[in-house]
Amino acid sequence: MDLKQIKPKKGVRKFNAAPILQSRKAEIAYTRELLALVAYTQSEIKKGLIPMLKRYSVGDASAVQVSDRFIDEFIQALAALRNRILLITDTMAIEIARRIVEQNRQSTDQQLANMLLKFTGIDFTALMRSEDLFDAVNDAIHANVQLIKSIPSQHLDKVERIVLNGIQSGLKSESMVKAIQGIGHSTEKRAKLIARDQTGKLTSKLTEVRQTKLGITHYYWSCSRDERVRDSHLARDGKLYAWTHVHDDGHPGIPIRCRCVAIPYTAHLFDPNAPTPEEIIAMQEAA
Repeated sequence: MDLKQIKPKKGVRKFNAAPILQSRKAEIAYTRELLALVAYTQSEIKKGLIPMLKRYSVGDASAVQVSDRFIDEFIQALAALRNRILLITDTMAIEIARRIVEQNRQSTDQQLANMLLKFTGIDFTALMRSEDLFDAVNDAIHANVQLIKSIPSQHLDKVERIVLNGIQSGLKSESMVKAIQGIGHSTEKRAKLIARDQTGKLTSKLTEVRQTKLGITHYYWSCSRDERVRDSHLARDGKLYAWTHVHDDGHPGIPIRCRCVAIPYTAHLFDPNAPTPEEIIAMQEAA
């Protein structure tokens, strides 16, 4: 349904449009899920691989004599561990991705419905069809499944490199164990970044699809205006853009670590005297 077809109820006050914000609740839930996956991977490594390394000793690291048998045993143990973890992760990833995408869909829809209720006095919740977001939701689930599965996969890849390079260079087992423990910390940081970044991307994409379906075709770019804002994003701050406009790095919230938001332009939808988006953009370009 296009908002141009809607007549606001009498007595409804005018409200300024608000951005659809990234759900902190959804981000925390996603972070918790991913950190649990990291902890599980670390636990399996600790049980299945660390004991092998502790039994391995080269004595003096400068005099390395390592049998091919140990390397073969380690590679076989790692392969078995990888298969077991990834088999479990395949199922977990789909469940987590579906749950997180749905949480973000509910959050973005609720915020938009609340804003439109203030504008029109009409509850749009029942008019927001799930099928409108079908492609966006499926794409988001697929992308997040791949990212979730990459967490234990990349973790184990790094463990393999540490051990094989360590053996080749004569590194003591204690040093390899310490390096492997360090991977756990860096993987946790990556998991937190994925949760934060994907929540932002989901918010931006679901907002774009939902708003354009309702006839909200333009938005004002709004940034935090602090030292962490990209120069290119600061240059876009306060300017009106169409959702169809192609930025080199995407709409607000799409670039990694982007904290910018899109403030929908709706004045012309409810006030025939308000400037059209095209008129505003023409004035921007002429300035």
